[in-house]
Amino acid sequence: MNLNIKIINNNEEVSDFISSSVLWPLKMGQKVLLFISGGSVIPFEIEATKKIKDFSNKNLVVTLADERFGLPDSSDSNWFKLVSRGFDLPEAKLVPYLSGLSLSETMKKIKGELNEELSKAEYKIAILGLGLDGHTAGILPYSDAVTSRENICFFETPTYDRITITPKLISELNEVIVIAMGEDKWPIVSLLSKDISIEDQPAQILKKVPILTIFSDHK
Repeated sequence: MNLNIKIINNNEEVSDFISSSVLWPLKMGQKVLLFISGGSVIPFEIEATKKIKDFSNKNLVVTLADERFGLPDSSDSNWFKLVSRGFDLPEAKLVPYLSGLSLSETMKKIKGELNEELSKAEYKIAILGLGLDGHTAGILPYSDAVTSRENICFFETPTYDRITITPKLISELNEVIVIAMGEDKWPIVSLLSKDISIEDQPAQILKKVPILTIFSDHK
């Protein structure tokens, strides 16, 4: 696969691309399901939403690619970090993962909501990061998420208890935008062009998505 890697000169190029990718199906009247991420991609997502909300986004549903299980107002929560930094789409339907329920109740609720939104969506797109270990979303190497047959998976780690979309769901997306900034990410981006198992590098699953764009600052 010939990877579509875009070398950027300024961050606005990324936010413009994200907003355009979300808006064109909305302008065609399609129902759009958008998965967003935490971590280093948050600033790009915040800037993109400022552009998206200038247009009608009533057919847009926004949820997370991954989350850290806990209380909704936990400082570890990806959704809390997004909202606290200015994420705002008043017309869109927002589907956060955390609501204060127990783990079993949370997973039951999320699975039901996610399956419903997936069945209704006409265009499915995700904004994802890329970890130094080759993970994307919350799909860590050799974790239960790699082999899960569900659309969403929970597993424990030494640091956070993670809820994440799975390779199964990613392979069903129409488009993925990956943001991998920083010199430490360059070797990981390069490895995507090689034939590596998703157990070793879960981000390999991204190559099954019809439209994959990777933003990097590789010199």
